Amino acid sequence: MAALREGIRKGRYVPGQRLVETDLVTEIGVGRNSLREAFAYLASEGLVQVEPHRGASIRRRTHTEVAQLYDLSEVLEGLAARLAAINITQPGNAESLTAAIDREHRDAAGGSANQRIDDAARLHETILAIADNPRLTELVTNLHILTFSFQLRHTRLDGAQDLGETSLAEHLAVVEAIRQADPQQAEIAMRTHIRSAKEQVTALPKDASG
Repeated sequence: MAALREGIRKGRYVPGQRLVETDLVTEIGVGRNSLREAFAYLASEGLVQVEPHRGASIRRRTHTEVAQLYDLSEVLEGLAARLAAINITQPGNAESLTAAIDREHRDAAGGSANQRIDDAARLHETILAIADNPRLTELVTNLHILTFSFQLRHTRLDGAQDLGETSLAEHLAVVEAIRQADPQQAEIAMRTHIRSAKEQVTALPKDASG
């Protein structure tokens, strides 16, 4: 199941794609019963659609559904940034945050589109780790799986504008507020960033958003 979830987040499996059991048994190295259990669990999370006589496929979403996911992400990740600002003085937190943003900054010019997506994901994961709220981490991680696949499709359709200068500037604003131990500004900066991502994805043609 973990391999399928990560494959959806990474864009290896895209909205509408059929999940062929015989192929996945070989690719992932699991039995058919385990695979079907994974399909059922992923369907309960909203990632997979299972239809009688047609099998499983990656669920497609409407623009409205995508927008709603980003609305949830805005609230929850805003809270994560606020908590991270409160916890930033704890040992190792400032260093891990600096390492994450430095990596993104380094790859902004020469990294691949997928590398920049991965760097962005790591920064968000680092902020969640600093926030130190396991339930919040679980909820946001599930939202990331649902939303980052759309961000990847945006990358492929919109080329170099995917996570370019605007997104990096937004991340830098979030990081600076957290470093300054300013919970209110950290939340504002993160919510602004998530709204920007939502606008980018929901501006796609309706047949491209998944």
